[in-house]
Amino acid sequence: MILVVGGLGFIGRRVVESLLERGETVRVVDKVGSSGWSPKGVELVMGDATDFSTIRDAMVGVEGVVNLASYVDVGESVSQPHKYLSNNIAIHLNILEAARRSSVGKVVLASSAAVYGDREPPLREDSETRAVNAYGLSKICSEQLSISYHRNYGLDTVTLRYFNVIGEGCKNVLKIFVENVMSGKPITLRGKMVGGEFRPASRDFIYVGDVAEATVKALSSPPGHHTINIGRGKAVSVVELAELVFKEVGSRTETLLESLPPHEVLTSWADVSLAERILGWRPTTSLETAVKKYVKWYGGKK
Repeated sequence: MILVVGGLGFIGRRVVESLLERGETVRVVDKVGSSGWSPKGVELVMGDATDFSTIRDAMVGVEGVVNLASYVDVGESVSQPHKYLSNNIAIHLNILEAARRSSVGKVVLASSAAVYGDREPPLREDSETRAVNAYGLSKICSEQLSISYHRNYGLDTVTLRYFNVIGEGCKNVLKIFVENVMSGKPITLRGKMVGGEFRPASRDFIYVGDVAEATVKALSSPPGHHTINIGRGKAVSVVELAELVFKEVGSRTETLLESLPPHEVLTSWADVSLAERILGWRPTTSLETAVKKYVKWYGGKK
Protein backbone atom coordinates (compact mmCIF):
# COMPACT_ATOMS: atom_id res chain seq x y z
CA MET A 1 0.00 0.00 0.00
CA ILE A 2 1.13 3.55 -0.81
CA LEU A 3 0.20 6.44 1.48
CA VAL A 4 -0.24 9.84 -0.18
CA VAL A 5 -0.42 12.69 2.33
CA GLY A 6 -2.12 15.63 0.65
CA GLY A 7 -3.55 13.34 -2.00
CA LEU A 8 -6.61 15.46 -2.78
CA GLY A 9 -4.66 18.48 -3.97
CA PHE A 10 -3.63 19.72 -7.40
CA ILE A 11 -0.60 17.42 -7.72
CA GLY A 12 -1.77 14.83 -5.21
CA ARG A 13 -4.80 13.70 -7.17
CA ARG A 14 -2.63 13.10 -10.27
CA VAL A 15 -0.21 11.05 -8.21
CA VAL A 16 -3.09 9.01 -6.81
CA GLU A 17 -4.55 8.45 -10.27
CA SER A 18 -1.15 7.38 -11.59
CA LEU A 19 -0.68 4.93 -8.72
CA LEU A 20 -4.14 3.44 -9.29
CA GLU A 21 -3.40 3.01 -12.99
CA ARG A 22 -0.36 0.98 -12.00
CA GLY A 23 -2.47 -1.30 -9.83
CA GLU A 24 -1.28 0.05 -6.48
CA THR A 25 -3.43 0.08 -3.35
CA VAL A 26 -3.64 3.69 -2.18
CA ARG A 27 -4.50 5.40 1.09
CA VAL A 28 -4.89 9.19 1.21
CA VAL A 29 -4.65 11.55 4.19
CA ASP A 30 -6.05 15.02 3.60
CA LYS A 31 -8.21 17.67 5.22
CA VAL A 32 -11.98 17.84 5.01
CA GLY A 33 -13.08 20.12 2.20
CA SER A 34 -9.63 20.45 0.64
CA SER A 35 -10.90 19.24 -2.73
CA GLY A 36 -14.11 18.47 -4.56
CA TRP A 37 -12.48 15.37 -6.02
CA SER A 38 -13.58 12.03 -4.57
CA PRO A 39 -11.28 9.20 -5.68
CA LYS A 40 -12.81 5.77 -6.25
CA GLY A 41 -11.00 2.71 -4.95
CA VAL A 42 -8.96 4.76 -2.47
CA GLU A 43 -8.98 4.51 1.31
CA LEU A 44 -9.55 8.09 2.42
CA VAL A 45 -8.50 9.33 5.87
CA MET A 46 -9.81 12.82 6.50
CA GLY A 47 -7.56 14.49 9.05
CA ASP A 48 -4.83 17.03 9.76
CA ALA A 49 -1.32 15.79 8.98
CA THR A 50 0.12 18.08 11.67
CA ASP A 51 -1.48 15.67 14.17
CA PHE A 52 1.02 12.86 14.76
CA SER A 53 -1.61 10.30 15.75
CA THR A 54 -3.40 10.78 12.42
CA ILE A 55 -0.22 10.01 10.48
CA ARG A 56 0.83 7.20 12.83
CA ASP A 57 -2.48 5.40 12.45
CA ALA A 58 -2.51 5.90 8.66
CA MET A 59 0.96 4.33 8.37
CA VAL A 60 -0.23 0.79 9.23
CA GLY A 61 0.47 -1.61 6.38
CA VAL A 62 2.16 1.05 4.24
CA GLU A 63 5.20 0.30 2.05
CA GLY A 64 5.90 3.77 0.68
CA VAL A 65 4.83 7.36 1.39
CA VAL A 66 4.52 10.48 -0.75
CA ASN A 67 4.33 13.77 1.17
CA LEU A 68 2.48 16.41 -0.87
CA ALA A 69 0.91 18.18 2.13
CA SER A 70 2.17 21.74 2.30
CA TYR A 71 1.25 25.39 2.23
CA VAL A 72 2.72 26.59 -1.07
CA ASP A 73 1.94 30.29 -1.60
CA VAL A 74 5.32 32.03 -1.68
CA GLY A 75 3.86 35.50 -1.18
CA GLU A 76 1.76 34.38 1.77
CA SER A 77 4.80 32.74 3.32
CA VAL A 78 6.46 36.15 3.50
CA SER A 79 3.55 37.65 5.42
CA GLN A 80 2.89 34.51 7.50
CA PRO A 81 6.25 32.80 8.05
CA HIS A 82 5.22 31.05 11.27
CA LYS A 83 2.30 29.34 9.52
CA TYR A 84 4.57 27.96 6.79
CA LEU A 85 7.50 26.93 8.93
CA SER A 86 5.48 25.33 11.72
CA ASN A 87 3.01 23.53 9.43
CA ASN A 88 5.23 22.26 6.61
CA ILE A 89 8.07 21.08 8.86
CA ALA A 90 5.76 19.45 11.41
CA ILE A 91 3.96 17.43 8.74
CA HIS A 92 7.16 16.03 7.28
CA LEU A 93 8.61 15.26 10.70
CA ASN A 94 5.41 13.38 11.59
CA ILE A 95 5.65 11.36 8.38
CA LEU A 96 9.31 10.46 8.84
CA GLU A 97 8.89 9.49 12.49
CA ALA A 98 5.76 7.41 11.83
CA ALA A 99 7.48 5.76 8.85
CA ARG A 100 10.52 4.92 11.00
CA ARG A 101 8.37 3.32 13.67
CA SER A 102 6.39 1.34 11.08
CA SER A 103 9.43 0.15 9.07
CA VAL A 104 8.17 1.81 5.89
CA GLY A 105 10.37 1.27 2.86
CA LYS A 106 10.55 4.77 1.37
CA VAL A 107 9.41 8.37 1.93
CA VAL A 108 9.19 10.78 -1.01
CA LEU A 109 9.10 14.51 -0.21
CA ALA A 110 7.65 17.06 -2.60
CA SER A 111 10.13 19.92 -2.25
CA SER A 112 10.59 22.97 -4.45
CA ALA A 113 12.94 25.02 -6.58
CA ALA A 114 12.32 27.73 -3.95
CA VAL A 115 15.14 26.18 -1.90
CA TYR A 116 17.71 27.55 -4.38
CA GLY A 117 16.76 31.18 -3.99
CA ASP A 118 18.30 33.73 -6.34
CA ARG A 119 21.04 31.72 -8.03
CA GLU A 120 22.37 31.63 -11.58
CA PRO A 121 20.74 28.76 -13.52
CA PRO A 122 20.91 26.01 -14.54
CA LEU A 123 20.18 24.89 -10.99
CA ARG A 124 21.80 21.62 -9.98
CA GLU A 125 20.99 19.45 -7.00
CA ASP A 126 24.46 20.08 -5.54
CA SER A 127 24.00 23.88 -5.74
CA GLU A 128 23.96 25.74 -2.44
CA THR A 129 20.46 26.40 -1.13
CA ARG A 130 19.66 30.07 -0.47
CA ALA A 131 15.92 30.35 0.10
CA VAL A 132 14.61 33.93 0.17
CA ASN A 133 11.19 33.22 1.71
CA ALA A 134 9.63 31.11 4.46
CA TYR A 135 8.19 28.61 2.00
CA GLY A 136 11.65 27.81 0.66
CA LEU A 137 13.06 27.66 4.18
CA SER A 138 10.36 25.18 5.22
CA LYS A 139 11.37 22.94 2.33
CA ILE A 140 15.08 23.16 3.16
CA CYS A 141 14.31 22.09 6.74
CA SER A 142 12.14 19.22 5.51
CA GLU A 143 14.87 18.10 3.12
CA GLN A 144 17.39 18.07 5.95
CA LEU A 145 15.02 16.00 8.06
CA SER A 146 14.84 13.42 5.25
CA ILE A 147 18.64 13.26 5.08
CA SER A 148 18.86 12.92 8.87
CA TYR A 149 16.34 10.07 9.01
CA HIS A 150 18.21 8.25 6.28
CA ARG A 151 21.59 8.64 7.98
CA ASN A 152 20.41 7.87 11.51
CA TYR A 153 17.73 5.26 10.92
CA GLY A 154 18.39 3.86 7.45
CA LEU A 155 15.07 5.09 6.07
CA ASP A 156 15.19 5.41 2.28
CA THR A 157 14.19 8.94 1.30
CA VAL A 158 13.79 10.91 -1.92
CA THR A 159 13.51 14.67 -2.25
CA LEU A 160 11.90 15.91 -5.47
CA ARG A 161 12.47 19.59 -6.14
CA TYR A 162 9.49 20.55 -8.28
CA PHE A 163 9.90 23.61 -10.46
CA ASN A 164 6.85 25.59 -11.66
CA VAL A 165 4.06 23.05 -11.97
CA ILE A 166 1.18 23.97 -14.28
CA GLY A 167 -1.91 22.15 -15.50
CA GLU A 168 -5.61 21.77 -14.94
CA GLY A 169 -6.43 23.09 -11.49
CA CYS A 170 -3.23 25.09 -10.94
CA LYS A 171 -3.49 28.43 -9.15
CA ASN A 172 -0.35 30.14 -10.41
CA VAL A 173 0.47 32.52 -13.27
CA LEU A 174 -1.13 30.33 -15.96
CA LYS A 175 -4.49 30.48 -14.17
CA ILE A 176 -4.25 34.26 -13.81
CA PHE A 177 -3.33 34.77 -17.48
CA VAL A 178 -6.10 32.54 -18.83
CA GLU A 179 -8.71 33.92 -16.42
CA ASN A 180 -7.90 37.52 -17.33
CA VAL A 181 -7.64 37.00 -21.09
CA MET A 182 -10.95 35.14 -21.20
CA SER A 183 -12.53 38.00 -19.20
CA GLY A 184 -10.96 40.73 -21.34
CA LYS A 185 -8.90 42.05 -18.43
CA PRO A 186 -5.24 43.17 -18.60
CA ILE A 187 -2.50 40.77 -17.59
CA THR A 188 0.55 41.80 -15.62
CA LEU A 189 4.03 40.77 -16.71
CA ARG A 190 6.49 40.86 -13.84
CA GLY A 191 10.23 41.37 -14.15
CA LYS A 192 13.12 43.67 -13.31
CA MET A 193 14.91 46.59 -14.89
CA VAL A 194 18.32 45.38 -16.05
CA GLY A 195 20.68 47.82 -17.79
CA GLY A 196 17.84 50.26 -18.35
CA GLU A 197 15.60 47.64 -20.01
CA PHE A 198 12.71 45.62 -18.64
CA ARG A 199 13.62 41.95 -18.36
CA PRO A 200 10.62 39.66 -17.85
CA ALA A 201 10.71 36.89 -15.29
CA SER A 202 11.27 33.40 -16.65
CA ARG A 203 10.48 30.03 -15.13
CA ASP A 204 10.86 26.31 -15.75
CA PHE A 205 7.23 25.34 -16.34
CA ILE A 206 6.49 21.61 -16.00
CA TYR A 207 3.15 19.88 -16.66
CA VAL A 208 1.46 18.26 -13.67
CA GLY A 209 1.08 14.91 -15.44
CA ASP A 210 4.84 14.70 -15.95
CA VAL A 211 5.39 15.62 -12.28
CA ALA A 212 3.04 12.86 -11.17
CA GLU A 213 4.91 10.31 -13.29
CA ALA A 214 8.25 11.34 -11.79
CA THR A 215 6.81 11.16 -8.28
CA VAL A 216 5.53 7.62 -8.77
CA LYS A 217 8.86 6.55 -10.27
CA ALA A 218 10.62 7.94 -7.17
CA LEU A 219 8.92 5.25 -5.08
CA SER A 220 10.94 2.66 -7.02
CA SER A 221 14.25 4.55 -7.00
CA PRO A 222 17.46 2.85 -5.80
CA PRO A 223 18.02 2.57 -2.02
CA GLY A 224 19.53 5.49 -0.14
CA HIS A 225 18.75 9.19 -0.19
CA HIS A 226 18.33 11.10 -3.44
CA THR A 227 17.65 14.77 -4.17
CA ILE A 228 16.32 15.26 -7.69
CA ASN A 229 15.13 18.24 -9.75
CA ILE A 230 11.81 17.85 -11.56
CA GLY A 231 11.40 20.36 -14.38
CA ARG A 232 11.55 20.64 -18.16
CA GLY A 233 15.13 21.90 -18.14
CA LYS A 234 14.49 25.22 -19.86
CA ALA A 235 13.35 28.71 -18.92
CA VAL A 236 10.31 30.33 -20.55
CA SER A 237 9.59 34.01 -20.00
CA VAL A 238 6.19 35.23 -18.85
CA VAL A 239 6.01 37.09 -22.17
CA GLU A 240 6.28 33.80 -24.07
CA LEU A 241 3.69 32.21 -21.79
CA ALA A 242 1.32 35.13 -22.37
CA GLU A 243 1.70 34.75 -26.15
CA LEU A 244 0.80 31.06 -25.92
CA VAL A 245 -2.29 31.95 -23.89
CA PHE A 246 -3.32 34.66 -26.39
CA LYS A 247 -2.96 32.18 -29.24
CA GLU A 248 -4.90 29.40 -27.52
CA VAL A 249 -7.72 31.61 -26.22
CA GLY A 250 -7.94 33.38 -29.56
CA SER A 251 -7.87 36.94 -28.23
CA ARG A 252 -5.47 39.46 -26.74
CA THR A 253 -5.67 41.86 -23.81
CA GLU A 254 -3.56 44.74 -22.57
CA THR A 255 -0.27 43.81 -20.91
CA LEU A 256 1.06 45.76 -17.94
CA LEU A 257 4.63 45.69 -16.61
CA GLU A 258 5.37 45.38 -12.90
CA SER A 259 8.48 44.90 -10.78
CA LEU A 260 8.97 41.54 -9.11
CA PRO A 261 8.69 41.58 -5.31
CA PRO A 262 11.97 40.90 -3.48
CA HIS A 263 10.91 37.37 -2.47
CA GLU A 264 10.75 36.24 -6.13
CA VAL A 265 13.74 35.47 -8.36
CA LEU A 266 14.06 36.77 -11.91
CA THR A 267 14.88 33.49 -13.61
CA SER A 268 15.00 29.83 -12.67
CA TRP A 269 15.46 26.58 -14.56
CA ALA A 270 16.62 23.11 -13.73
CA ASP A 271 19.37 20.76 -14.71
CA VAL A 272 17.26 17.58 -14.96
CA SER A 273 19.96 15.10 -15.97
CA LEU A 274 19.87 13.41 -12.55
CA ALA A 275 16.15 12.65 -12.92
CA GLU A 276 16.82 10.80 -16.14
CA ARG A 277 19.78 8.93 -14.68
CA ILE A 278 18.19 7.87 -11.37
CA LEU A 279 14.48 7.70 -12.22
CA GLY A 280 14.63 6.97 -15.94
CA TRP A 281 12.29 9.94 -16.32
CA ARG A 282 12.09 12.84 -18.69
CA PRO A 283 9.17 15.25 -19.31
CA THR A 284 7.07 14.50 -22.39
CA THR A 285 4.49 17.32 -22.37
CA SER A 286 5.38 20.51 -24.24
CA LEU A 287 4.45 23.89 -22.82
CA GLU A 288 2.16 24.46 -25.80
CA THR A 289 0.28 21.25 -25.01
CA ALA A 290 0.06 22.11 -21.31
CA VAL A 291 -1.45 25.53 -22.12
CA LYS A 292 -3.87 23.95 -24.60
CA LYS A 293 -5.02 21.43 -21.98
CA TYR A 294 -5.49 24.14 -19.37
CA VAL A 295 -7.47 26.47 -21.65
CA LYS A 296 -9.76 23.62 -22.70
CA TRP A 297 -10.26 22.60 -19.07
CA TYR A 298 -10.87 26.16 -17.88
CA GLY A 299 -13.29 26.85 -20.72
CA GLY A 300 -15.26 23.75 -19.75
CA LYS A 301 -15.63 25.07 -16.21
CA LYS A 302 -17.20 28.37 -17.25
